[in-house]
Amino acid sequence: MRLPFALLLMTAAPALAQIPANPTTAPPRPSILKPADIPTGDGTQPRQRLVTVFGNEACPKPRSADEVVVCARLPESEVYRIPEPLRRAENRQSVLTQNRALLLGDGAGGAGGSIGSCSAVGAAGFTGCDRKQIEAWAQDRTNRMGYNEPTPKP
Repeated sequence: MRLPFALLLMTAAPALAQIPANPTTAPPRPSILKPADIPTGDGTQPRQRLVTVFGNEACPKPRSADEVVVCARLPESEVYRIPEPLRRAENRQSVLTQNRALLLGDGAGGAGGSIGSCSAVGAAGFTGCDRKQIEAWAQDRTNRMGYNEPTPKP
């Protein structure tokens, strides 16, 4: 019974010896629960604060004499809605959508060498040549016959 305890004590002793007697305390980290101090600026221009208020809310007062508070008032129904500039569908584009031509190859105006690119380079690049020929035929047929004309039978 004494042997395991002695072994445990001998293995723990070096670790305990490495702990300093007076550990230096680290400075406290900034808290995310309280707001950070407002920077004062260089004093050449007044500070500006843009605030959106809803319904009958009062516009907040300036915190100092050199601060300008600008309030935008929206109806109460807009409190929990996505802001108007972000609601428009034409502005929403992912990185993939923006770089689609580059990713798809030269069939879509990109760099080429990928599937469907009509090149000798890349995996299945030859499939793009067939696609280009079919699209050219369809465009030529539309130009000659119109959109709603039936396909002629031989």
